[in-house]
Amino acid sequence: MATIEKRERKTGTVYQADVRIHGFPRQKKTFKRLTDAKLWAQQTEASIRKGEFQNVVSTARSKTLNDVIRRYRDDVLPHKAETTQRAETTYIGFWERELGEYSLSYLKPELIGAKLRELGEAGDGRRKADEEDTKPKAPAKPKSRKTLKHYRDTLALLLKHAKQWGWTATNPIDGVNKITKIRNERTRFLSDDERTSLLAACKASDNEHLYPVVILALSTGARKNEILSLTFSDLDLKRGIAVLRDTKNGETRAVPIVKSLQVLLKAHLEKVGKFYDGLDYAPPARWVFPRRDAMAPIDIRTAWENARDAAGLVDFRFHDIRHSAASYLAMNGASLVEIAEVLGHRTLQMVRRYAHLSESHVKELVQSVNDKVLPAEL
Repeated sequence: MATIEKRERKTGTVYQADVRIHGFPRQKKTFKRLTDAKLWAQQTEASIRKGEFQNVVSTARSKTLNDVIRRYRDDVLPHKAETTQRAETTYIGFWERELGEYSLSYLKPELIGAKLRELGEAGDGRRKADEEDTKPKAPAKPKSRKTLKHYRDTLALLLKHAKQWGWTATNPIDGVNKITKIRNERTRFLSDDERTSLLAACKASDNEHLYPVVILALSTGARKNEILSLTFSDLDLKRGIAVLRDTKNGETRAVPIVKSLQVLLKAHLEKVGKFYDGLDYAPPARWVFPRRDAMAPIDIRTAWENARDAAGLVDFRFHDIRHSAASYLAMNGASLVEIAEVLGHRTLQMVRRYAHLSESHVKELVQSVNDKVLPAEL
C-alpha cells in the first residue's frame, strides 16, 4: 500500500510518498506538492500490481535516443548480415537526425507519428547522378507504405532494446499506428526470349565476371551479395555445392551446382586463379569474382545495367533473377517447401507468391487422387 508523509525542512514543506508491496522492493519519492505525491503513489502502485513497473524514471530522463543508437551500433548491429546493416543504417540515421537529442522520457507517440507523417510527405527526392542541373526537378514521389514501415519498425527495435537495457519503462512506439496491409510483392520473371537476350548480352559484356554471376543467380536463386561474397573455399565443384555465408538472414546455407554450371565455374576459377597467382601481394581473400585490385569482390552494377538495357528488358532488376529461378521451380512442379529451401527462406510466407505458377502441377495431383477415390461413372 502507499502512504504519504509530510515533512518540514529548512527549504520548506515536502511530501514523501512511500509504496510498499509484499515481494517488491520499497519505492520512495519526495515531492513539493501533495497532489504530485498522491498521483505518483497511485500510478506506481498500479504499475507494480500489473507487473509493468520499472524504476527507470531518472534513467529515461538522462538517456537520449542518441545513447540508444550508439549502444545499438556497438552491441547489436555488427552481428547482423551486411545487407541488413546497410539498410538499418539508413533508417537509424533518419531517427538520429530527427529525434536523437530527445531524452527517452520525452519521446511520445504524437511526436513519433508527426515525424513519420513528415517523412511520408517529403517523399523520395533523390536524383540520378547523370541528370543535368538545368533539368527541372520532378516533384518528390511520396514514400511507399513499405518504406515507412521500415522506418517505424527500426525505431521500434531501438526502443525495444532500450527497454531491455532498463533505460525506459515503456515503448512509446506502441502508441503509433502500425503500418499493415502492404501489397507490393513482385513475381517478375524472365520469359524464354528475355532470358536468351539477357544471357547473350551478359556474355558480350566487357566485364568477364557478369555472365557467370548471372548464370549462377539463375541456377541457384542466390542473391547478388551472396554470390559476390563467394570465395574459392566456398565452392566444392567435385561435390557440386556452393556454400553461401553472407546471407540476408545471417544463416549459412549450401546450394547445388549443376553439371553445366560446374563446367563454366571450373574454367572461370582457372582464369581467376592465374590472376591471383600473378599478384605480388596477398589479398584478404580469394574471391570468385574479384575486383581489379583483388582487395574486395567486384561491383557489377554498371555492367549489369548495360547488359539489361542492351537486352531490352523493361522493369527488371537483378533481384528479379531470383524470382525467375523460383518461378521456374514452381512451374516445374517444385513444392513451396522445396522452393523455400532453395531460396533460404525460414517460412513459406515469402514463397507463396509463386503458388499460382504451379497450378498445373497441383491440378495433376488432384486429378490423380480423384481418379482413385471417385466412382468411375462420374
